[in-house]
Amino acid sequence: MDTRRRGGRRTGLTLGLLASLALAACGGPSEHTVHGTQLVPGADAHITADVDSDAATTRVAVNVEHLPPPERIDVGSERFVVWQRPSAATPWRRVGVLDYNAGNRNGRLTETTVPYSNFELLITVERQSSPQSPSSAVVIAPTPIG
Repeated sequence: MDTRRRGGRRTGLTLGLLASLALAACGGPSEHTVHGTQLVPGADAHITADVDSDAATTRVAVNVEHLPPPERIDVGSERFVVWQRPSAATPWRRVGVLDYNAGNRNGRLTETTVPYSNFELLITVERQSSPQSPSSAVVIAPTPIG
């Protein structure tokens, strides 16, 4: 009887381990929580990234909570802009603009696709929605994704 129990336990442990490995291999979106810079110490960015390694692309969604209005961070600023770059040797490229809700102080970028599977993400305060490069008013510091 004791041999059967040990065998049953081993089988159960083996099946549990195999199921865990199978689930881990499936992957799925990764979640990142990043705290704001000194400009917005109370802000928290929640970044969801779903990497497609075969296509070398990533679907990204960003939600930032506890975000003061842009003009309170940098006078004359009107927008929060999201940027990406594949490496420190390449320039930042604009991904999009956060849809900012002043009432609940949240900014959101609904799912968009970035043409890389590994990159850095940055959020700045800007005076316009399509600047050529990021301002120095960084609210979410460069964050590795992928």
